[in-house]
Amino acid sequence: MSANFYKKVGYKIKVIDLTHTIKEDMPVFPGTYTPKLIPANSYEKDGFKETLLKMYTHTGTHIDPPAHLYATRTTLAQFLASQLMMLI
Repeated sequence: MSANFYKKVGYKIKVIDLTHTIKEDMPVFPGTYTPKLIPANSYEKDGFKETLLKMYTHTGTHIDPPAHLYATRTTLAQFLASQLMMLI
């Protein structure tokens, strides 16, 4: 369902941004490595700037679906965005 639907039926929509900024010195799950931000291309050499990002999937903000632990369970792609919203 879209945010407009919820507004029409009387719910207030409030977005709480839980995003963590990815940086090399951020906290990570114990036993894993911190992200690596490696210069890959530069304006001077390549005409554009690009960075290679190397990190574990459990770094920063993420959601673990049931398929993370159980092979036959629901994957993240099978969830609707509305299932990840809290209505107030």
